[in-house]
Amino acid sequence: MYPRPRFLFAILLLLLLCSSAQATTSLLITVRDSIDNVTLSHATVYVNSANYARTNSLGQALLTHSGLNDQEIRVSMSGYNDWSQTVSKNTTALLVNLSRKTLTFKSTLFDSDTLNPISGARVNLTAENVTQTKLTDSSGTATFAVTGATIYSIDITAPNYESRSGTIVMGADDQEVQYKLLSGNSFSFVVTDKDTGKTVPAAEVRLNAVLAGKTDERGILITPITRGKTYTIEISKDGYNSYMESRVISETDAIYYASISKTPLGAYIFVTDESKKPLDGADVYVDGSLAGTTNEYGRMSSSTLVSGDYTVEVRKTGYTPQSRTITISSTSRDYTFTLPLANAALTVTVQDNDNKALPGASVLVDGASVGMTDNNGQFVTSIPFNTDVNISVTKEGYVPQSVKKQVISGNATAAVTVVVGKSIDWGLIGMIALGALAILILFVIIRALGKRSGRPHIRRRDEI
Repeated sequence: MYPRPRFLFAILLLLLLCSSAQATTSLLITVRDSIDNVTLSHATVYVNSANYARTNSLGQALLTHSGLNDQEIRVSMSGYNDWSQTVSKNTTALLVNLSRKTLTFKSTLFDSDTLNPISGARVNLTAENVTQTKLTDSSGTATFAVTGATIYSIDITAPNYESRSGTIVMGADDQEVQYKLLSGNSFSFVVTDKDTGKTVPAAEVRLNAVLAGKTDERGILITPITRGKTYTIEISKDGYNSYMESRVISETDAIYYASISKTPLGAYIFVTDESKKPLDGADVYVDGSLAGTTNEYGRMSSSTLVSGDYTVEVRKTGYTPQSRTITISSTSRDYTFTLPLANAALTVTVQDNDNKALPGASVLVDGASVGMTDNNGQFVTSIPFNTDVNISVTKEGYVPQSVKKQVISGNATAAVTVVVGKSIDWGLIGMIALGALAILILFVIIRALGKRSGRPHIRRRDEI
């Protein structure tokens, strides 16, 4: 037999274990929609203010507690109002019906062409076999009271517009959507440039002499029109020839294409030299192609140019070509080009009288210093064709020299030789002359003194 104390301890431990097992309570929580009784998965269950669990795919969550106290249960889900309640400690099953939130849904309608709001349009919003109907106000808006977590179908109708339908999914927040409606009478005009094929913006379109509007930056005008009638279509734009056609626009017509051509404006090119004298025989190129040659008055006209930008280059032998971009707009006008004379490379060689090169000599062209000769006595400068220029050379110790030179056009290079002689040093010559004069005077003085003191005494015969 076991000792009595051990037996009593085992009995007491068994009683404690049984008491602990009996104190645990399980609570099965089921969450469903209050309208359609569909169970809701992913609903959050809070127990005594603590996040406890999320419902499973069956909309259920199992809570196990000690069974000693009542439980504060709160259930939350997006699109629904929160549910909360104090549940008895002995409750083993709990059914929670969540009610959907009341939200606001706004639908705003615009004309797809003008973007103006559409008033008086009928908007039907349907869910759970219940349809709400509203008419849009002056701002094009219809406002509905809806429930969250609900899928709605929306149907829109408006006079002279195509109907539109869609689906609205309401979540947990208010929602506002915008729709553009296509006009049932809308008609499109597309205007292009006949030469380039590019669209023409800001072209005016008139129907039966009434302005319908202007094309946008895409060259398109969309306007309401009554089909089955004959219209005189006029299209105009500055710089373009007017366009006109009469035709019936039928029920099957949707787009009208028109190509317009630019009006020839022409341009006058006036060419002068640097002295503003007109230059005849100058070739004028427009966008790389020869357009003509200037006459005796230095003018060339082109009557085929239309509005736009053009690159104009003017060339003439013996002159430097000139090029620039001109813009022809609504009227013809003169465009003046001034051609400077082209330059030739002139090699100036400076020598002394012995035909030796003189480095370091200053070279002047028409009185302006252009540089100094190198070790070979040469300097290269530029002078204009067909023009007399004065080439001057100076160097210390040499007499300055000048020559005239003209280079005939067609000769890219030319040469000229300037010979300079040494200059006379008049100061040195003066000093030498003064020295010689001083020596001569001194010699005369010495001779004079010598005659006076050194002459011998000659006795006459009668003194003997």
